[in-house]
Amino acid sequence: MTATNHALTGAAIGLIIGQPLLAMPLALASHFVCDAIPHFGFANPRKAIKSNTFRNYLIAETFICAAIVAALAWLHPVNWQLAAVCAFIAASPDLLSINRYLSEIRGRQWRPSAYAKFAHGIQWFEKPIGAVVEVAWLIAIIVLVTPLIIK
Repeated sequence: MTATNHALTGAAIGLIIGQPLLAMPLALASHFVCDAIPHFGFANPRKAIKSNTFRNYLIAETFICAAIVAALAWLHPVNWQLAAVCAFIAASPDLLSINRYLSEIRGRQWRPSAYAKFAHGIQWFEKPIGAVVEVAWLIAIIVLVTPLIIK
């Protein structure tokens, strides 16, 4: 899934659950559940990682995730701070891909860790057509979260 969908899913969990000891582990688990669902992936990931398109994609995702947290802070719905933390927790496992990214752009051989192998293994369908699922997920989360934020 995109970082945006991970962050929105985590935020929804924080807003709905409202209990940190339950919401935070659920936000983390949501990352892997979302990655097990068919979702977007570049047709040629090794080539894409080195492209300006991918770099711009990462920059856009960073700004969108920051905007989600900023919107929570600005609108102050109930449990907004927990929602912001859960948004970060839900998206954060993808930060562990930094080694692959750096290896690829530097032209070095990437050696996947046990975690990288696990994460790759659960993403059984990561293809361009998965963008349809990403958009549907995005709409569903927005529909779910909007009433919790705007009262």
